[in-house]
Amino acid sequence: MAPSAGIHTNRENTLTRRVLALLAALAFFVVACGGAPAASPISDPKEILAQSTAALANTKTVTMNGSFGGTVQAQGVGAFDLSSIKLNMALDIPNKKVHVTLDAPTLLGTNLDLIAADNAAFVKMVGPLAAFVPGLDTSGKYTKFAGTADTGSAVNDVSDPAKVLEQVRTGLASLPKQPTKLADEKCGDTDCYHVQLAMSAQDLAALGAAAASSGTQLNSLNVDLWTRKNDLRPAKLAIAADATGVGQVTATFDLAYDQAVNISAPPADQTVEAPKPS
Repeated sequence: MAPSAGIHTNRENTLTRRVLALLAALAFFVVACGGAPAASPISDPKEILAQSTAALANTKTVTMNGSFGGTVQAQGVGAFDLSSIKLNMALDIPNKKVHVTLDAPTLLGTNLDLIAADNAAFVKMVGPLAAFVPGLDTSGKYTKFAGTADTGSAVNDVSDPAKVLEQVRTGLASLPKQPTKLADEKCGDTDCYHVQLAMSAQDLAALGAAAASSGTQLNSLNVDLWTRKNDLRPAKLAIAADATGVGQVTATFDLAYDQAVNISAPPADQTVEAPKPS
């Protein structure tokens, strides 16, 4: 009977070890799927804005899609519908490269392609507005402006989170109108904070930003920022402005991070050198 009892005990121990191993694996799976514990909620809108800016310090790439709305009155030219204008941007921070495209068919058929890479800016612009850009080639090729595309300073500005937090907090404290926190919202499938900065003509005048040239007057400016709760990076930015003599304009920008981007200077046979300054 003793050998039989020993065999029985060994089987029980083996079964116990397997159950414990299964439970451990299950616990690891739950923790891995659940990710890190959720960050403590933030109620101060100024702190949300400050930390949202500082959170960009660890970003490798940024992609942004912009859309517009409203009608702009241009003196002596007429009205331009902004609803068909699209703006796209890709930013490769480690390699200090930027690619911006603007498609504005209702703005005199304007199309802009700008690439900043290798310490140069390459600009190709289609439409009558291209004639007003000094040195820009209008044959359909990129104009290379050498030594004008140093994005390093902009990258360095967000490389130190503590410094960024201090600068943003100081700037927000000096505003005549403080931001407010609205109800949290969904940004796609992600939970987001929603902060709004709504400034009247009086607020803008205190900043010296209400008056503009050609008799225009900025009457109001609303800036809305949606910040992802999971990593505090901006998910969406919306701007609405009303100006006498110009009209009401809206702009919305959706942002994504750390996606693969491929930015390179255009081939040499597609570029022309900008004229040397005289």
